[in-house]
Amino acid sequence: MRHSLYLPLCTLLACAHTQPVAAPASSPVPAVQPAPADPESQLREALQRAGRAMEAGRFDAALSEMQRLWEGGRQTDEVAWFAAYASLGVGDDAAAFQWLERAVERGMGSPGDLLHDKSLEPLRRMPGYDALVARARENALKARAEGNVGAGLEKATPAEAGLSEPALAAFVKAAEESGSSALVVLRHGKLVGEWYFGGETQRIESMSATKGVVALAIGLLIDEGRIPSVDAPVSAFFPEWKDGLKGKVTLRHLLSHTSGLAANASAMDIYESRDFVRYALDSHVVDVPGSRFFYNNKATNLLAGVVERASGEKLDAYLMRRLFEPLGIRDVFWQKDPSGNPLGMSGLRLHPVDFAKVGQLMLQRGVWQGQRILSEAWIQESTAAPSQAHTPTAGLLWWLVYDKAFRVLGQDMVNEARRNGMPEASLSRLRDVVDKPIPSGDFMQVLSERLGGMKGVMAFMEKSARIPLRTHVEGSPRGYSARGSFGQLLLVVPAQDLVVVRMAVPDGRVPPDVMEFPAFNTQALSLVPSP
Repeated sequence: MRHSLYLPLCTLLACAHTQPVAAPASSPVPAVQPAPADPESQLREALQRAGRAMEAGRFDAALSEMQRLWEGGRQTDEVAWFAAYASLGVGDDAAAFQWLERAVERGMGSPGDLLHDKSLEPLRRMPGYDALVARARENALKARAEGNVGAGLEKATPAEAGLSEPALAAFVKAAEESGSSALVVLRHGKLVGEWYFGGETQRIESMSATKGVVALAIGLLIDEGRIPSVDAPVSAFFPEWKDGLKGKVTLRHLLSHTSGLAANASAMDIYESRDFVRYALDSHVVDVPGSRFFYNNKATNLLAGVVERASGEKLDAYLMRRLFEPLGIRDVFWQKDPSGNPLGMSGLRLHPVDFAKVGQLMLQRGVWQGQRILSEAWIQESTAAPSQAHTPTAGLLWWLVYDKAFRVLGQDMVNEARRNGMPEASLSRLRDVVDKPIPSGDFMQVLSERLGGMKGVMAFMEKSARIPLRTHVEGSPRGYSARGSFGQLLLVVPAQDLVVVRMAVPDGRVPPDVMEFPAFNTQALSLVPSP
């Protein structure tokens, strides 16, 4: 294929430019009602089919799918964006340019994508491309104003905020070099800076950092008394789980990745399903709940179903009403599965500066502009200490941040990968790092160097998935974070009164291990000079 396209399914879904969630028109119904057929279901299924087709190299099939949608009246910027990628895949630059024009005409406001996405490089030499970028920038600025983006945040200079200006300059430079789309810094509740590296603010897929926001929905429902406690059994919401090991699974287990629910390290099997909640419900619990830590996307999707059963609203509508609206956040989109369930594992797209407002709410112990939104007790429960006995860095879908943390690849992981068919030639390259503590920020780079890149790392993780990495830490937690693939990060440091957000669109500018920005925590913590 002539074009080298960076097109994993999650990338396509992350880069889609979809309309925001609308605020609910009325109070929730007291119980879940049978839902009518979701009018957007066919669109979601078509986009997922197109994404999978492109990932498999079947760009002609994906293009036909998008053309069918377009001719059928689905003339959105998202459909045009997918069609542009598919046209590049079949080698038709002129058509790709036309599809990008259509996307911009229909509101696509991501000049950073147009400037940086490696896949679009052949089009940048074409007449009119600069004008296309300018129009996208206009769309972005209009969307920011209409979406109330960042509203309610006072501004402060780095000096006024008490930040080290050299450390901040180095941090911004490192963020740009790691392929960031955005960096936002708040100190003492004020906006010190937001950087977009040639683009403008846009909604960005937060990937697994979404999970931290899902945890807030559980806390809000506990505050309201709609969920009795975090130790309530899942069977209280889904009675079909009342027997056997499933009957022992609690919400705490789902939130701490210790449910024992059978799952793969990759989420691709989940994307193949039509109903992510039902897919989780129909899966087996294979480990005694609480006995083992396993990062579990499937279990997290089940929380979306719990929220709906407890509140009478879909997860996205509930959080729009209870969290985002009180924070003045309007421009939000939440990806749904083909059956209409908001994802629990990922799927939240919002502006980086608005994501920072979520972190500031937590820093302020659940209070925003004098209004209590979330209980301090839930924030403490989620972020102050490890949620289970297996890894010291896992809270309740939030990650504890220490001054020093180390990952250890054990011989048992290597043995498991060997049993599952990992080539000995690859495993032999790991001999010098087995059972040796490696600083967490360096771990993925070390593995990537030995296994030939992130593809090799993912293969190893998949084949050794039943055996977890070990984590060693020193000292007490300094803060906590929500984090996701491609280096999506929301960091809260209470002792420093600091909130930092870094988000990135995976556009192929830098290798995946660089995009993860492993030095983020260290550099963020250095912003406030030591007394």
